[in-house]
Amino acid sequence: MKTNKLILACLVILCSLPAMAQVKLGVEAGANLSHYLTNSHSNPSGSKDMKVGFQAGVTADYEFQNHLMLMSGLYFIRKGGNLKLGENYGKNSYYRYPNVEVKMNYLQIPVKLGYNFHINDKLSLIPYIGLYAAYGFNAGKSDLQMVDNGKLLDTNWKPTEGYGYSAGQSIRGFKHWDVGAIAGVKAVIGKHYTISFDYNIGLNKAQSTYGLRNSTFQLSVGYRF
Repeated sequence: MKTNKLILACLVILCSLPAMAQVKLGVEAGANLSHYLTNSHSNPSGSKDMKVGFQAGVTADYEFQNHLMLMSGLYFIRKGGNLKLGENYGKNSYYRYPNVEVKMNYLQIPVKLGYNFHINDKLSLIPYIGLYAAYGFNAGKSDLQMVDNGKLLDTNWKPTEGYGYSAGQSIRGFKHWDVGAIAGVKAVIGKHYTISFDYNIGLNKAQSTYGLRNSTFQLSVGYRF
């Protein structure tokens, strides 16, 4: 219920921004590094390498007279990670899934509150914090390795559908909806060009069994009309 209310609030703010006289619309695109935060008690070394992704979208920024900023937009984001899951404890401890690739596409709406520091006529810096709501879906098939009877098998899977194998432990599917927090800074150069860096962290679990949460660093360049 809380997730639905946040998503509805994000949509209302996004739709209302273009009606404001001082709103500035723009476009952004860039690259990101993402991985998953895990519950240490259930999967102590499950997170492996970061995964390179990308994002692109439209932005809508409104500046109040006191230089406070209300910022939103709509983004398409590729994120994911590489994991090792299903640890079996015992004399010869091992991971049933030693290499699990996760690739997810998201449609994401952020709502951020910032402050516009006018450094000079050609440069402004806008630090901000906020929340986001996102809907995720599979980005094609992802690679997966599993250990069965001492043999390493290569296969693939779709993260939102999960993975089951008759001889062993299954992996529950990833959730479609994700909500999280954002912190970052945007530089506006010459009134039209922008560079943004932010960090996104999931507040809910993207996958329940291992307590996985999204964690993403993003760098974008853009143009404000």
